[in-house]
Order: sequence, then structure tokens, then C-alpha cells
Amino acid sequence: MELSTRRLARKEKEEKKIMKILKTLASAGLILTFITGIWFIDDRYVDAKDLNNLKDQINLRIDTYEYRELTKQYYELKKLVRENPDSQELKEQLKEVEKERADLKKRIDAKLE
Repeated sequence: MELSTRRLARKEKEEKKIMKILKTLASAGLILTFITGIWFIDDRYVDAKDLNNLKDQINLRIDTYEYRELTKQYYELKKLVRENPDSQELKEQLKEVEKERADLKKRIDAKLE
């Protein structure tokens, strides 16, 4: 009888130790989950500096594309002016495209500085 009570007492002590370890592991897991959750929520939001950088990059891409298109248009008009040297309208369009292209180039250069 005494042997079985000793075994029960030892078994209860072991169970208490196991429960203590499980509680500690569960608490550590809960804390890690909480910290990770805060970290993910914080990374979801963009601050104003990142947003402005992103806007500038997008605008630079748009301006670069626009510059390429104006360059194509410039060379097409230049070809047409060579073919029709008497056309005043083509010459005026060429000057307008040159001006737009120069303004856009300045704007792109300013963004790249």
C-alpha cells in the first residue's frame, strides 16, 4: 500500500512538472504570436516618405514613357518636314514637339537629381 501511494505521489509530481513545462511553452508561444502579429500589422502600413518615393517613381516612369513617345513623334515630323519643306503647319508642329520634349527632359532631369 505504501508503495502504491509513493508511486502515485511521484506520478503526480511528474505530471505537475510536465504541466509547468507545457504552460511555459504555451506562454512563450502566445507572446511570440502577439509580437509577430504587431510586426505584421506595422509592416502593412506605408509611411509618407515611402509613399512619396513611390509616387515619384511612378511619375518618372510616366514621364520617361511620354518622352519616348515625343521623341518618336519628333523624328516622324522631322521626316515629314524633309519630305514637304513648304508645309508651315508641319514646321510649327515640329517646334511644338521640340518645346514639349525639352520641357519634359528638364523635368526628368530634375527628378533624377
